[in-house]
Amino acid sequence: MIAQWLEIKPFDTLFFRGGEPMEAGETHEAGVPIFPPVPETIIGALRTAILAQKGIDPERLKPLPEDQDLDPENLPLWGTPKRPGFSITGPLLKANGVVLFPAPASWFYNGALGETLTVYEARPLEPQEALPVKLSRSKALWVTKPPEEMEPLLGRFWLTRRALENTESFKLKVACSLEEISEDESLAVPFNLLLKTEERVGIARDNRFRVVKTGHLYAARHLRLASGVALLVGLDKPLCSSHLKEEGVFQLGGEGRLVRYRLIKENPQLPTTNNGRWLAISPLSFSKAQSASILDVPYASGKLIRVAGFDLRTGFHKPARSYFPVGAVFFTDKDKGLCELIPF
Repeated sequence: MIAQWLEIKPFDTLFFRGGEPMEAGETHEAGVPIFPPVPETIIGALRTAILAQKGIDPERLKPLPEDQDLDPENLPLWGTPKRPGFSITGPLLKANGVVLFPAPASWFYNGALGETLTVYEARPLEPQEALPVKLSRSKALWVTKPPEEMEPLLGRFWLTRRALENTESFKLKVACSLEEISEDESLAVPFNLLLKTEERVGIARDNRFRVVKTGHLYAARHLRLASGVALLVGLDKPLCSSHLKEEGVFQLGGEGRLVRYRLIKENPQLPTTNNGRWLAISPLSFSKAQSASILDVPYASGKLIRVAGFDLRTGFHKPARSYFPVGAVFFTDKDKGLCELIPF
């Protein structure tokens, strides 16, 4: 259950990356940007913002045991150095005042990109429809009467709420501009209308002498949201205004990119249907999915993403972890209690 929603707008660009090396001599590129970022990235940024707004020196965390609460009386939701006291869902995208969701990995279109898309849904085979062949997966998904050429919607489009409430085979109108996006229509919005990538060149610095390191250049791909597009992040606990101000500024992602946030009073509308499908609207940790036993059901997903990170408290790298990307779909009638998933 989501208690509050934050709207987040970057001042300039955003920079999220995975676990690719950035050592001199290994690569000159910082890898493909990861969007949306994993929940830990946003949670870490919010916890750092809480410390800044409450005037708490981060050095205070270093001697604190991993499982000891920072301030259980005044900041119970901050949690311990190892485990936060809150979770998030999203980020979703908001364009022209309309909330957009990642396209399900189980949806495909006929490959012809025009004013409309004919969409085909892959669904689990019923036991009586089992194939008399040996497959690599015991729980196969099947598209009924597929066309000769199909392309996945995943990664190419974001959808309105009404679009998500469709099933089987149907048509979606393709938005040609942000001004066309409406809450009342089943729309597919091309991803490149919402977000662009920008090539940036960076340098490495010698912190001891405060000079540039010779030959240490790297190229990075930053992300720029289109004008009028914002991120929406759901909080399962009410951080505002006991822990965070209702609006403010904090750093999000790599290179300390600044964003402005505000608490929105009206919660965004989520899909109202439940057809035994659960959509990942946040990257879902593979280990968390295993613990919730959701890998026992049929599912569709894009390629897993690998994300590392840096622990500011210990001054050392975090181990790399695997995540299902947004848009992953799990077919089950049971609620597994994961805030990264919504029924549709």
